[in-house]
Amino acid sequence: MEENFLMEEILVFGHKNPDTDSICSSITMANLREKQGSKATPCRLGEINKETKFVLDKVGIKTPKLLKTVSAQIIDLNYVEKSTVSTEDSIKEALDLMTKENFSSLPVIDKDGYFKTMLSISDIANTYLEIDYSDLFSKYSTTYENLKEALDGEIISGVYPKGEITSNLKEVSELESMKKGDIIITTSLTDGIDKSIQAGAKVVIVCCKKEDFISPRVTSECAIMLVRHSLVKSISLISQSISVGGILNTEKVLFNFNKEDFLNEIRGIMKDANQTNFPVLENDGKVYGTIRTKHLIDFHRKKVIMVDHNEFSQSVEGIQDAQILEVVDHHKFANFQTNEATKIRTEPVGCTSTIVYGLYKEAKIEPDEKTALLMLSAILSDTLLFKSPTCTLRDVEVAKELGKLAKIKDIEKYGMEMLVAGTSMSKENMKEIINQDKKVFPVGDIEIAVAQINTVQIQELADRKEEIKKEVEHEIGKYGYSLFIFVVTDIINSNSLLFVYGKEIDLVQNAFKKDVVDNEVLLENVVSRKKQIIPFLMTAAQNI
Repeated sequence: MEENFLMEEILVFGHKNPDTDSICSSITMANLREKQGSKATPCRLGEINKETKFVLDKVGIKTPKLLKTVSAQIIDLNYVEKSTVSTEDSIKEALDLMTKENFSSLPVIDKDGYFKTMLSISDIANTYLEIDYSDLFSKYSTTYENLKEALDGEIISGVYPKGEITSNLKEVSELESMKKGDIIITTSLTDGIDKSIQAGAKVVIVCCKKEDFISPRVTSECAIMLVRHSLVKSISLISQSISVGGILNTEKVLFNFNKEDFLNEIRGIMKDANQTNFPVLENDGKVYGTIRTKHLIDFHRKKVIMVDHNEFSQSVEGIQDAQILEVVDHHKFANFQTNEATKIRTEPVGCTSTIVYGLYKEAKIEPDEKTALLMLSAILSDTLLFKSPTCTLRDVEVAKELGKLAKIKDIEKYGMEMLVAGTSMSKENMKEIINQDKKVFPVGDIEIAVAQINTVQIQELADRKEEIKKEVEHEIGKYGYSLFIFVVTDIINSNSLLFVYGKEIDLVQNAFKKDVVDNEVLLENVVSRKKQIIPFLMTAAQNI
């Protein structure tokens, strides 16, 4: 069991609108778990920014795959009914399977395995009500093999034919209207059998016990099938030899799903549909299985490790369906709840990668040069070259150790090169700039959105104020934020220019004791959203 667990894929990812720490921590954490024997895959929850691209290019590794959701899918269900019937199977085979498995309907496949429709008990019952035995085989298709199986017959003599039945079914009393090649059903009367053979019957079905059977006096290749049932019962059973394909209603309204459909999307459909069993198809149209509403509660959850975040609102879609194995984060915890015990590693440091490096050391695994450079880059980015108030002595010490492992002689020079590479905004789309690192904070009945961007040329964005105003007001109208703050941080001078919009602008003035003039306010020596902006806004909001 432990071996299977270790080989199951674990998805490792940071928050939406990923920054450098989010991406680098995902990669290095996945690498650590791989070295410890797990199958771990780093992922991202959005497009990477220019700074992160610079880092990945410098290290020489590909961008992690984009993860859109971890919502449970049909393929994650622990039980899916796999039984099917073929268009060539008899009604008897279908009924026997339905009875054995307690199904009210079954998916029907053609000879190549592709889905046709669903066969229900009511479909079979309606067929029985309409059957006229005089033209049974001309109206409904079936085979000689199905006929023999339905009757559980034994071939006593002659050559029993194969393939589709194209003749009629007659009783021995109807010999005058019989055509050569027809199928005759009779009792053990010798005259009846002999007359049927002489009339050119292809098959004679004799209804009697074997010990009561009297061999015909006439010799022929006509097949004699002995059936232990009565004449009336045998005629009834013959109707069950009809091929499933002959009674299908392909025009009825029917819901079917793809095996990759999400459970949260199909629950409502299944609840409201006048249907009990729902066929599930492969991508090529073949049948994957059948599900019922009761199956949706038991599913295999995708295994994940969350890094650099812990709030579900900042995480991947469907996170509530996943099994969270670990959380590695340096942020505060808010409304975090799981269905089972979870390994949590949190420390009051300036960067998640600082924590990840500690996990490497605890595991006695030395990161290689590329891995060290990833973690170093994350620390330099998150701490703004150690200028952020979130930066701790531990971050600085770890960065120096990683600099040696990464063979970077001047880590601050490298850090500045990295930050500058990611800060040119003159040609960037304003919507992408604002949403690159946006976080939403609920406070009572209101929501505050705070987006932040780091730059070495603050005037470059200040000159685009009309674009900022237009995009921010669009965000407010779309999401209903009471306050939207766009923080442009000058990483050289450690100042932040705030562009403030919304009906709760007074919150900013009360929080920082500064007037907002023309939707702007400059905060000197402020670079950290987490420590220098959000706490003051929260306090001001609570004092309303």
